[in-house]
Amino acid sequence: MNLYDEFFLLVRLLNELEVRYAVVGGIALAFHGKARFTRDLDLLVRHEDFDPLAMALSRLGYEETAEPWVLPDTPLTLHRFLKVDGEDELMVDILVAADADHHRVIGNADLADSEVGPVPIATRIDLIRMKRSRNSAQDRVDISALEENDKTGENSTDRE
Repeated sequence: MNLYDEFFLLVRLLNELEVRYAVVGGIALAFHGKARFTRDLDLLVRHEDFDPLAMALSRLGYEETAEPWVLPDTPLTLHRFLKVDGEDELMVDILVAADADHHRVIGNADLADSEVGPVPIATRIDLIRMKRSRNSAQDRVDISALEENDKTGENSTDRE
């Protein structure tokens, strides 16, 4: 199962359903010029758009794998979905935002062009802010890479 093929299938469906979301995580980093290995898709979605997004995932063969949980020290609830195809599997993590700061991340997302329509990608600045609030080892590596882009001027179209 190809991560990017699955990603664009989902983007097409989310655009059709007019779901408000932003891509975060490894795919967002790639958009900002810092590609890294990722084995899942990470999306930030408004609370009121979670049900249509969950329906879209179900239509594409994904199932929620666990009870949702609140990420420590954040106002985000994580829902994890999995699609299994033979020996291949793909995880989609949905971060549900119920607060104004994360709604702003969605509203400020950069729109990347794709063959299936616009793809809302969290801005570099918003990714850094989100990663600082979580502060895992991978987040610190990602922050460093994103800040390096700032110094070199790559993808510096972010809005404050």
